[in-house]
Amino acid sequence: MVRKVIIHLLTISFLSMISASIILAFSINKEIKLGKEAAAKLEKEKPLSTNETWQRDIAELGAKFLPYIKRKEIPYEFKIINAKDEINAFTIPGGRIYFTERMWRIMTPDERAAIMAHEIIHSDQRHGIDSMIKAQQRAVWTLPMIILGGGGAATQAAFWGNLMITQRYSRKMEREADEMGIQLLVRSGFNPAGAVTAMKKLLSIESDENHYEISAVFASHPDTIKRIQYLSKAALDLGANEADLELKAVDDPQRLGNIIKKTHEIGIILGNTSRPLRYGEEVEIKKMLWDDESKALMPKVVAKAKVLAPGKSPMLRFNTNNQYQFGDIMIGDGIYPANNDNDEDRDISDSNGPKQLN
Repeated sequence: MVRKVIIHLLTISFLSMISASIILAFSINKEIKLGKEAAAKLEKEKPLSTNETWQRDIAELGAKFLPYIKRKEIPYEFKIINAKDEINAFTIPGGRIYFTERMWRIMTPDERAAIMAHEIIHSDQRHGIDSMIKAQQRAVWTLPMIILGGGGAATQAAFWGNLMITQRYSRKMEREADEMGIQLLVRSGFNPAGAVTAMKKLLSIESDENHYEISAVFASHPDTIKRIQYLSKAALDLGANEADLELKAVDDPQRLGNIIKKTHEIGIILGNTSRPLRYGEEVEIKKMLWDDESKALMPKVVAKAKVLAPGKSPMLRFNTNNQYQFGDIMIGDGIYPANNDNDEDRDISDSNGPKQLN
């Protein structure tokens, strides 16, 4: 028994030295090398978007933040990946920041900037590397169990399971990226309200609730709601107008009504309209999205649907095709008469056309 205790103490002492060496081993050069390798693998699995306008715009956007970061030796790169079925933005070690096409398309310039600032803070504060280090330390500290337990199959599985833990940012890191990110946003010349509306927009898409109305935000997702609350306070303290914290609903005389509910599993949408819709009638669903050509928010088609149950409270069936994603529909989006001749709004993923849903 004493011998086991001695072995245990010696192992802990040895592992303490290993743990310290892990931290020291992650130099900036190693971080950059690791990021380059990870980026090559990522871009092989998820090719970059072929939209040259978007790639130019994200590079220009990211560059606006670089004068205000502390780790200026990091060679930042900003890219959009061709992932039409994902709404995401993320950073990997070495200053490589990615948006998916859908994330880029549904956000306004201030919202894109807010998400970019958040991700840059993750990189500038070494959040990704620190998360990896902690995961490695968890794996290293599992070794005494393996040594003292005889290295059986179960304990070895626990050890290797720890090594395979997916690194995720802690709540503390997310809070830091939120709070420092909105400060970086303002220093770089952007409206801090973008941090709030971006969060509301993502929450609305995820939760299928109407976040065009602020009262509906408080129905669920307490962690996200808390983030919206402290980001709203920070944005107001930094000079944002209260009206800018609200999502802009479609305001157009041609609008028939709004989406009030959706069921993703079967592609069904419920709405309220000012006139009865007919069975089989085709309608368009629009939201306010950024238009690169006009440099303004405009109603843009995000989906088409057909009426299954007619009336002023119609049931709509989402038209499945490669142009639209059901997940892009938000409660509160506008219902419009179909305009089948309007190819401008229908093509949302063309490689270079200026009239895309940005």
